[in-house]
Amino acid sequence: NNYHTQPRTNQFYFDNIPIPSLLTAVSKRQVECQMINLAHVILSIQMAVDSSSSGSRSSDHEFHIAPMQCYTMQPLRKLFHILSPSSMKWTEMEKLDDLYPKNHDCPEDYLNEALQKRLRSSEDYDEESYLTLQIGTNDPDRLGDCVQSALRNYNFREINMNCGCPSIESGGATKFGASLMKDAPLTGRLVESTRKALEQCEKLGNFAEGSRRPDVSVKCRIGTFDHYDDLRPLNEDDYKYLKRYVSTIQDAGGDHVILHSRPAILSGLSPIKNRKGGIVPLDYTFAERIAQDFPELRVTLNGGITSLDKLEEMRDDQNSRISSHMVGRWILRRPLDLLGVETLLHDDDEISRNCNDVNRRRHIYADRAEQAITEYTDHAVHMASARTSSKSRNKKGRGGSGNFTMADLALPLFLIVEQLREMHAFNHEVYDKDGSHYDNDGHFEKYPDENLKAKLLSYEDIDRLHVTIEESVERLTEFAGGGGKNKKKARAPYEGSSGSVNFKRLSSSFKGLVGTKVANKWKRNRSEL
Repeated sequence: NNYHTQPRTNQFYFDNIPIPSLLTAVSKRQVECQMINLAHVILSIQMAVDSSSSGSRSSDHEFHIAPMQCYTMQPLRKLFHILSPSSMKWTEMEKLDDLYPKNHDCPEDYLNEALQKRLRSSEDYDEESYLTLQIGTNDPDRLGDCVQSALRNYNFREINMNCGCPSIESGGATKFGASLMKDAPLTGRLVESTRKALEQCEKLGNFAEGSRRPDVSVKCRIGTFDHYDDLRPLNEDDYKYLKRYVSTIQDAGGDHVILHSRPAILSGLSPIKNRKGGIVPLDYTFAERIAQDFPELRVTLNGGITSLDKLEEMRDDQNSRISSHMVGRWILRRPLDLLGVETLLHDDDEISRNCNDVNRRRHIYADRAEQAITEYTDHAVHMASARTSSKSRNKKGRGGSGNFTMADLALPLFLIVEQLREMHAFNHEVYDKDGSHYDNDGHFEKYPDENLKAKLLSYEDIDRLHVTIEESVERLTEFAGGGGKNKKKARAPYEGSSGSVNFKRLSSSFKGLVGTKVANKWKRNRSEL
């Protein structure tokens, strides 16, 4: 899959696998014979893989956690990485002017400081090999310079151009983002500039130590409309336009296209409403057709995936050519579901051995969740300590390890609490404590989230995680109030619920840590996901 040759028309593909073309003058029949021989070899390998995996999609399927403003900063990405190391994480969308300002005397130094603030939290944590840097710009020349400079110190998995954000406040509706879909030649120049920057780094050996050449990708919509009043069902002309747009990306050197399967409304509609299915409808057919028409491109589908069951159904669709899937709001609402995503991405011997023992499987996930919460809390305390040390040394700015606020560090724990609070409330109404159902239908209508209709954790599991997070919040609160003096307490073995499980109170406890205004904003923002 890493094979490339230029021009791209000199390349053969078999079942999405690139086959080097014959560059010498040979007859068509010789080429066909070569291809048939290769096909037999590949088919034999595929049959062996299929027989060992019981017909499931191969492990090269990727799962991407979407870039989300004010969320996918390093602390939350760290939690995601603990829960699902194999998932692909994305930065927030970074405006080029914020990374590589046009009129700065030394833009490369500015860039290094900016990336240090956003990415590097400690010397012993390197997430970049699973990280995509998303940039928003319409300036090909400065983009190329920025990419070359960034790759001297950072090992990104991909460099992505934001061509799908309709948000006015992020500049998408007027300068870049989804408005670039109306200018395919400019999009092509952005991709080409990035590709040439990578080629130059490769030629000069300027990649960060131990890094590989990143892929070049574009995240866009399946179409655009200027105003909400212009919205209508997409037609064949719309698909032809999208196909030409993707063709421009491919010809410029793009490796990967992420298609948000809703059209973007460029003005008159908030970002929240732009991604709501009841307002801007989902349409997977365009993404599927692009994957069929461009077998040499990796095509990732984004939009409308809201549960593990939905992800598994789409991933295992043998008629689909989609190579990967991307989600955003689902994982913000239910971060612990990443434990299940990781099991889908890789064979899990422990889960497989207990596939018929529902209670045992739930306890395994609960153990992993408890371990992840504890590991993240240790990380958050370490980062808070570095921040305090940085302040005590009177360093200018918020660079280095001490770059994030207590609110940044506490938000991942708050999101877990809210997921567990909903699960606890649902279990309390729909299940007896012995696990039996009662009055299901009426209560299901109150909880439209299909994730809640599977009893993923027992009461005991939820109680245990309540205790774990309670201790985590206490550690961060003591650290914040005690000038940085924080000692990890030895935890007594869990001996069952004390009857004090109260997720509403636990959720409110974050007000003492980050302030009432911030905690209330978190709750409002989550309700809009």
